[in-house]
Amino acid sequence: MGKKIVLIVLLCSCAIPVSAHLTGAFADFLAIVYDDSTISQLHGELDETKREIEALTPKVQQAEAAFRTDQQQAIEQLQFYSEVGLDTWLAMIHSGSDVVDLLGSKWVMEQQIHDYLQELDVLYRTYAQLKASQEALQGHADLLVAIEKNVKARQVFLDETAGLELEVIANYLDIDWTAEVEEHIIDDLQADAKLVNEELLDWENNYMLHESWLNDRSNARYYFRSDHVYIEYELEYAHVLLLGQVLQNEDGTAASLVIEAGFYNGFFLPEELLVELPSFTVHYDTLRTLSGMHEPFITQRNGSLQLQSK
Repeated sequence: MGKKIVLIVLLCSCAIPVSAHLTGAFADFLAIVYDDSTISQLHGELDETKREIEALTPKVQQAEAAFRTDQQQAIEQLQFYSEVGLDTWLAMIHSGSDVVDLLGSKWVMEQQIHDYLQELDVLYRTYAQLKASQEALQGHADLLVAIEKNVKARQVFLDETAGLELEVIANYLDIDWTAEVEEHIIDDLQADAKLVNEELLDWENNYMLHESWLNDRSNARYYFRSDHVYIEYELEYAHVLLLGQVLQNEDGTAASLVIEAGFYNGFFLPEELLVELPSFTVHYDTLRTLSGMHEPFITQRNGSLQLQSK
């Protein structure tokens, strides 16, 4: 096909610069893939992330336990008001209590219910914030593992082709991509794009597309992060990592996952290969059929894409 994955600076043991569009938390690991310290740096960051997760875990468990306990107490109290409140109200009416007493009793009851629910809301928000932090750290750790696979695959390839001329190595990369990877990844990414569009109206549930939902149905693995979307694609002898962002198109009618960079077994994918890779597009006309979605837009979050309306 004449598309060579020629990465002279990599094969000559030089660090390549981060390209203008390659940004985010993992840019250094992905762009400087021939630095011998990359793997140790990855391990260092992964270890630090695991320590943060371990330190956060008991706090999450304590917050969840406090929320669950108060939740049960609130449920029991509300059931009590539901079962006893009406009987008490009727008894006061039959006993001839005046309107002021009745309204006063009703206000006290409502205030107590409000206080219970407010306290429960505070506990839930604390728990939810800690849980979200824990999940973000775990997503960070999982992505570091994916990056490590990609970097290690590069070293395996270089070991297998040691001593060969640069042009021969480049030809091998080109042949392997064309013969073993290209058709499979295009077909699978097209299937993902079709899947996302078919399920758009199911966003009505919580206005989110969770990475776990997509990963359960895809042959790729998606990592939705607040800065980028990463796609990991694995075959027996190939590890592909793509980076992109969900961006609104120029006329404001849709948002698409725009793939900005890619790595095949640790080597940069050239632009002519990237443009052949399909990705999903979310059309706003479809989203406007959802309740409250008058001017929809999509934001990236750790673990999900969030549908919102202006």
